[in-house]
Amino acid sequence: MEKRSNISRDISPGNYFFLVPVIGFIPWYGMLIAMLICWAGQGHPIYWFMHKPQSVVYISDIGATNLNPLFIAGAGWQGLFLVISVACEFYQRSGYWPFWLRSDIKNSVDDRVSFNSMKSQYSDLLESSRFLMPPWYTKDERNLIFAAFVNGLIGELGLLFCSIFTTAKYHHVHIAMVAVFIIFMLFCVCCNIAEYMLMGRHYAMLHPLASQGVGAVTPADLKWYQWSGHVWNKFTISGVTKMVWLALAIVWAICFAAIKDNATSACFEWLLAFWFGLFFVLISIDFYLGGRYKKSRYFRHVQTFAGYYKYDELLASTAFHRVSIPSLDEEAVFMHANAHQSVSVIA
Repeated sequence: MEKRSNISRDISPGNYFFLVPVIGFIPWYGMLIAMLICWAGQGHPIYWFMHKPQSVVYISDIGATNLNPLFIAGAGWQGLFLVISVACEFYQRSGYWPFWLRSDIKNSVDDRVSFNSMKSQYSDLLESSRFLMPPWYTKDERNLIFAAFVNGLIGELGLLFCSIFTTAKYHHVHIAMVAVFIIFMLFCVCCNIAEYMLMGRHYAMLHPLASQGVGAVTPADLKWYQWSGHVWNKFTISGVTKMVWLALAIVWAICFAAIKDNATSACFEWLLAFWFGLFFVLISIDFYLGGRYKKSRYFRHVQTFAGYYKYDELLASTAFHRVSIPSLDEEAVFMHANAHQSVSVIA
């Protein structure tokens, strides 16, 4: 019993931002289920604006009836919280909200700090910082989060206008807004995937489970498609998972648009709508794991972070002068413990 209690781990969240995406997708699912129940309860009617009978109707068909206020509310709520969720990630990784100009942030790199000379504990740098999630490594990740925010905003406005301009009265406008939603949400998800893959590529070289000698390699030494270190970390796993999600979403979107049978096409639309809610779940998991970075078992053992824009910026600032060097005894204890643990544990 004592041994079991010693190996038990604290799984409490670092913060509660992970609830923001959950608040967004649960009402979305509730709207979809309510629309299906109402249509079934009405006896699977064929509405007056439909051209021919079909066994399954489109979401937009039900949303064009007396349930239109529910459709507008569900689309608006889901869209609002997707945009808020992306903005929350920007905030957690930077300490300020998008569009907030930060004139006091330095972009200079301390030339005295080299990739190999500076050895410090990752936690000592960030422990007293404003970051709720690990900050980005280069400006590219920052720009990708911002691009995801803008594309998500445009895409979700397309969905909102799609619900407002019903297929019964404004069919062509409705179809155009569906296209806007799909295209810009594709861009939004692609930006999010690229962000996590880039962060994973950098974090792979910082991770304590990286191969021996990887500290001599910097991102500048590698080509864009080359990876080094502990590749399967929490960032790359998230990125690959979202790639799978996106690939299936694209296949089903093609089926939705290309299949001529309206009933079958409508089935794929419903599938896409429920599948879309899972993206909120993935964002929530990112927030949960990211918010717990200070509680990670490897947090105090990342040896070097020099050479990365964000960390060099912090090192050059006056707010982060408390840098400690791990003693040989600490490193020996860590290496001894690490030899008896599975390297498959995700940091």
